[in-house]
Amino acid sequence: MTCIKPIIFLIFSSLLFMGSPISAQNDSYRYLILFKDKAKSPFSLSQPEKFLSPRAIERRKKHQVALTEQDLPVNPEYLLQVQNSGAKIVFPLKWINGALIQQKPKDLAKTLNQTGVKGLYYTYPIDSSASFQVLNKKVKLQDVPQANIILADSLNYGNSSVQISQLGVNNMHLKGFRGEGILITVLDEGFLNANNTPHLANAFSEKRILATLATTPGLSDVYSRGSHGTHVLSTIAAFSPGKLIGTAYQAQFALAQTEEGSTEKIVEEVNWLRGAEWADSLGTDIINSSLGYTVFDLKLSNHSYADMNGKTALSSKAATWAAQRGIICTISAGNEGAASWKYIASPADADSILAVGAVDKSLLRANFSSWGPSSDGRIKPDVTAMGQSTVIGTYLGTFTTSNGTSFAAPLLAGLVAGTIQANPKKTPWQIMNAVRQSGHQSSNPDNSLGYGVPNFTRIDKLLNPILSTLAPEKPKISLYPNVVHLGEAIHMEKELNSELKVELISAWGAIIHEFWWTNGAQDFFPPPLVSGKYYFRFTDKITQHVIPFYFSN
Repeated sequence: MTCIKPIIFLIFSSLLFMGSPISAQNDSYRYLILFKDKAKSPFSLSQPEKFLSPRAIERRKKHQVALTEQDLPVNPEYLLQVQNSGAKIVFPLKWINGALIQQKPKDLAKTLNQTGVKGLYYTYPIDSSASFQVLNKKVKLQDVPQANIILADSLNYGNSSVQISQLGVNNMHLKGFRGEGILITVLDEGFLNANNTPHLANAFSEKRILATLATTPGLSDVYSRGSHGTHVLSTIAAFSPGKLIGTAYQAQFALAQTEEGSTEKIVEEVNWLRGAEWADSLGTDIINSSLGYTVFDLKLSNHSYADMNGKTALSSKAATWAAQRGIICTISAGNEGAASWKYIASPADADSILAVGAVDKSLLRANFSSWGPSSDGRIKPDVTAMGQSTVIGTYLGTFTTSNGTSFAAPLLAGLVAGTIQANPKKTPWQIMNAVRQSGHQSSNPDNSLGYGVPNFTRIDKLLNPILSTLAPEKPKISLYPNVVHLGEAIHMEKELNSELKVELISAWGAIIHEFWWTNGAQDFFPPPLVSGKYYFRFTDKITQHVIPFYFSN
């Protein structure tokens, strides 16, 4: 009997809302009304067979599409109220929680006064060419519960559209990738009032804040002090159409407070490590950190530029350890580009992470964005995003613009979240490499912008290339020795007479060095490396060839 229940419901629906042919007879017109909620509905997400066919349910299971309140039919009680007011229901609309009705203008007020009716979507009859007096305040799009009406192609980014479109995140959202199911852990100063801020309300009401961690002794929660984290979080998680929409506004989040107020002590790097371990224990996909460490209150703790080698500062080690466990780390490069320090800060110097610099709306480097390279010669920052005049949501619930790589990194974290969601079978190594290679200056990376500003459309093409039916011949390459020692050359030979791009890559996906190979044979002296496994990747116009080797110092 269960298989015929949806049919019974559909027949009932047709009978309930069947009426005379739609027209403007007797001065009746059609209006689009919206209902207040779906409370006390007889339908339940646990019983989708009551309102979906078996095939529809099976399709959702196949594609792992979760049912939401938006899928629930309009409450029949509200529809009955409208009918009792004298209106004729043309059909209900569950995705906007409304209905198209037909009624005489002089009787419309009675319908709008029903307890379940929120108001009019349009303030006029939508099948008339005549002008009518507005009888009820229009219900604006943003006044309607967003879970019920917002579709990807109707998102209103407001002033945040520039930072969104630079990364191609608007296209990412349009394709349905908004971070659903991806866990982002944010390590920051604190998240003052984030749990009471309207533009972050969806993340809390939908229970997508999975966990919090306060590392400062005596601090009971992460919401009582430190507004920086709240501002950072807004660039990923905010949902306020017309004002600010975050890059992964449907992602899940874990929030860790690791900074200790106005002091700058190296214990904060220990806190950072604690936060990274905690993130790992939660099964985090992405760590975002808009923190950097160079100079401390105690001069003995200070880092030098020589320390920015990815393996000296504790926070940098922690970031590398997190990366080794499959977590993609998006980390602010730093805001010292115009200061005497000038260079990146830890943990942005870590290997196998995405250090993020800042650009303005025209893709020009923000003057404060810290420079690379790392002290051991690796390209830094890895990529860039909009960090000058970035639209953010404040802890007061207002919106403003602010500057800093602090906001470039979380914008990128949201792009990475959508990319992971769109490519669930790709490894973190593949994701990070595609992000770098999609940068607007990936053919000529430098230590100002790294590989440049990534873009979702280019990332998608890199991760999902259209392959020719004819398998191209791979370049025949030989390398020796396979175990290379410090100061020793690697001899490289190839048979094909083609120019190849050569990239030296760590085991965790960081591109350490790159060059072009044109001759048939060449000796290459690798830079000083940590002992372990590495890869050479050889790329021409249509093929890639990867060969592993081992370095021992």
